[in-house]
Amino acid sequence: MPLAAAPSGKQLLKACETALANGYRGMAASMCEWYVTPCDCKVAKPGPSPRVCLPEKISSTILARKVIDGLKAEPELSGKNAAYAAAVILARSY
Repeated sequence: MPLAAAPSGKQLLKACETALANGYRGMAASMCEWYVTPCDCKVAKPGPSPRVCLPEKISSTILARKVIDGLKAEPELSGKNAAYAAAVILARSY
């Protein structure tokens, strides 16, 4: 079985919920921020995740809320890795 060091969508959901509950500060906020803030547009060769490009500056808390709502609406993304789950959800809007 291949090893993976990335958190799951379920772990991302917990981190983002914890971050928002704590005023978007601390380690959970840092983890959430890493996965909900797309930087795919600056990559010359995108990876396998869906492309996400923000048309304007959007706060991390708004992106976190979108990802939380998306993970709750689509529980099948909970088992995917966090980067993929966030990209799928955000790619629908951006």
